[in-house]
Amino acid sequence: MKKLVSLTPLCFLILIVGCVSFMKKDYKKPYKTTVSSGETSPDTFSNKAGVPPKRSGYLASGSTVIVDTGEGDKKTSVLEQFEQTREALVSSKAKIDTLEKELVNNKNIKTALEAELEETKKQLEAAQQIVIENERLNKQLNESREPYEKKIKELTIELTKAQIEETKAKQELISLKIEQLTEKKKLKAQDSQ
Repeated sequence: MKKLVSLTPLCFLILIVGCVSFMKKDYKKPYKTTVSSGETSPDTFSNKAGVPPKRSGYLASGSTVIVDTGEGDKKTSVLEQFEQTREALVSSKAKIDTLEKELVNNKNIKTALEAELEETKKQLEAAQQIVIENERLNKQLNESREPYEKKIKELTIELTKAQIEETKAKQELISLKIEQLTEKKKLKAQDSQ
């Protein structure tokens, strides 16, 4: 019912435009007088036999109401305009369906990418935790190694000192042996003399 109410002004407008167009066409035709009556009227009858021309009546060639809009050769009937509008609507609906499918696909891709992004964020957080844990363990290792390294340095110094002392002792021992040998040689040399 609402559709009919909303179409009523449109139909009224179409009828007015059609009547105005029809009236403009009739006024442009030259007036002729007929022989029998002497009245002036638009050239609607043929002068030959007094037979009216073939008229387009109800159902003679389709709809009796044809409203042309436009100017000159570019006239388009309202029915053709409705048909063009209907075709444009069908085309628009097809485009809308295509765009809706694209939108659904894009939403699915967006959802998949968001899930992948969340997974990547979780992996990144886990990697950061591992890096933090590794740094903490490295720091603990360095802290626990420091006393041992100090102890190793001290022991190395002591070992070096001990080796130096041992070398000195060996040198003294060797020098003592040399002295003993030289004394023995002297004693032998004195004995043999």
